[in-house]
Amino acid sequence: MTAVLTTAVVGTIVQTQISFAYLSAIGAPTRSGLLAAATAQDLLTFGPVMGAIAGATFLLAFPAGTFVVRHADLKWRAAAFAVAGAIGLWTAFWIMGFVTPMPALVAAVRDPLGHLGMALTGGVGGVVYAYLTRRSLPPLRGSPRRVVIASGGLLATAWTVYASVRPGDVVIPHADPSRFTVQTIATDLVHPWAIALLPDGRRLISERAGRLITISADGTRSSISLASLPGIYRGGGNGLMDVVLDPDFAANGLIYLTMSYGTPSANGTRLVRARLDRDRIADVRTLFESTPKAADGNNGGRVAFLQDGTLILTLGDGLKRREEAQNPANHLGKLIRLDRDGNPPSDNPFVGVSGTAPEIYSLGHRNVQGAAVDPVDGSLLISEHGPRGGDEINLIRKGANYGWPIATGGLDYSFARVTPFRSLSDLEPPLVEWTPSIAPAGLAIYRGISFPEWQGDLLVPALRERTVRRVRREGGRIVSQELLLADRKERMRDIKVSSDGLIYVLTDGPKAQLLRLVPSATRNRS
Repeated sequence: MTAVLTTAVVGTIVQTQISFAYLSAIGAPTRSGLLAAATAQDLLTFGPVMGAIAGATFLLAFPAGTFVVRHADLKWRAAAFAVAGAIGLWTAFWIMGFVTPMPALVAAVRDPLGHLGMALTGGVGGVVYAYLTRRSLPPLRGSPRRVVIASGGLLATAWTVYASVRPGDVVIPHADPSRFTVQTIATDLVHPWAIALLPDGRRLISERAGRLITISADGTRSSISLASLPGIYRGGGNGLMDVVLDPDFAANGLIYLTMSYGTPSANGTRLVRARLDRDRIADVRTLFESTPKAADGNNGGRVAFLQDGTLILTLGDGLKRREEAQNPANHLGKLIRLDRDGNPPSDNPFVGVSGTAPEIYSLGHRNVQGAAVDPVDGSLLISEHGPRGGDEINLIRKGANYGWPIATGGLDYSFARVTPFRSLSDLEPPLVEWTPSIAPAGLAIYRGISFPEWQGDLLVPALRERTVRRVRREGGRIVSQELLLADRKERMRDIKVSSDGLIYVLTDGPKAQLLRLVPSATRNRS
């Protein structure tokens, strides 16, 4: 256990220093006091995780070192155990990159030098182990049960400490279910991503695997042929994403689709325009392809039209290289603004600025999957995924920086600090922040007639929380929140408001549903 604890402490210190070096490189203010405070918190939250990783690794690495020492008659036994510990930890981090739910669970191992530095902390543990067993070598089999129990205890400690230092859970009231009726419009949808409401009453739904379907008022389902669409990359959670109607759809029949393109090591988000022609799409044109990223996930992919007819496309940070959200030379972690032919408008904030991508409208985003424009005042609002907490709703200002990863209320998936800053004066603060995470996957601004008391409120479908959040606004301020559909316990993916004020909600998963919320007085409405 002493070797495990030593590795946990040293590994945590190294992890924090590497994270701060990344932040410093993108302009974050760094002071010794901040570094010391962040290291102290990481020792409490990330330290147990690091200890559990080290304990599981040493369970195999040190018996291997013992075998080598015995059979090679090595005098430099400390070196043998140091090498065993370092190789074991390097291998453990490498394997974790393939099997953990999120790539780069330990942020410091995202590049080869950081991976090596973290692996060498296993060497420190090996030296300690060699010193403690210097008088006699332990049996080769050791005591795996004790190590497993200790590693599990360290992980439990990490969760307990995290729960004690995170903001307390605020009890959110549930909406009065007597105010609306939930109608099931469609079932057995396969990982749907977005819904668009056609003028003729049909609902147009995209499914991640690369399908586009319509559902008529009587429930009839039809497939739209996408044979002329460019190839879609479907690795991980990638695939076909948003579908949005052109503001002049009734006259021109144009739709906009977003999808992943590329390979596992170089993929991005593509924006395509096409004309909906009965049961197929025609006149397909690729308008934009984002800067490729080196891993699956954090694609963004939402489209919203501003009142001037230009469009906003949300793009994620690429997950493994989150610092790129602060790099104005590429599209990662940005909102971009294009005209309907895919060109950057001349009044974009960074047009003509050397070393910047002219399409950028705002920067410093992690993974924006909700975007909506208020038809009353034209304001653009977005919902954004944080890591372990730090989900946000932001009011977008042209050219502004929203802080990721320099400032956030969230922690890394490994419980380590992303940054010591929750806010900075030159970064835009969120209107709403959610810690713990609710995983906001969409956004709608209610401006309908069916629920007049909801005028101007935000509706946010949440994947992790499995609800739709109604965020009440008064005079542009957030005043309260309540939960809708919590009793269904389903992941919520997208939300749209029809012209008559009814609310359509897409759930998520292999057997997802399309739901419609109607006022109780209109429960029999077709």
